[in-house]
Amino acid sequence: MKDYRKANLVGSDLRKMDFNNVDFRRANLSNANLSKINIKNCDFTCANLKGANLQGSDLKGINFRGADMSYCNLKNVNLDGADLSGAKLYNAKLDGSSLNKTYIRGTDIRGVNFDDVDTKNAIIKLVYDGSYKRTRSL
Repeated sequence: MKDYRKANLVGSDLRKMDFNNVDFRRANLSNANLSKINIKNCDFTCANLKGANLQGSDLKGINFRGADMSYCNLKNVNLDGADLSGAKLYNAKLDGSSLNKTYIRGTDIRGVNFDDVDTKNAIIKLVYDGSYKRTRSL
């Protein structure tokens, strides 16, 4: 696995790139352009993706546990099977995205509109929307 742990990639233009077997744990990708990227077997645990553009990317099965994805552009993104446990999705844009079988536990979803999001079979527990609740149905 390629090691990009704690890498500083603030504002980087990484559009349309392919990432395979990359460790981005605790990397700073805030305001980076990651639109239409293809990713396989990558780890973004506790990464800073605040304000990043991931529009149109295939993020199927990717680990985003504890990542800060506040204000991210996640429009038309495939997050099927991804792990968003403990992530911050505060004010993220998810229009047209798929969260089929996505793990959403203890995730900050304040300001997120789920009207045009496929949450079929998503695993949702203890979602944070300003106050903790046992279960939230999207």
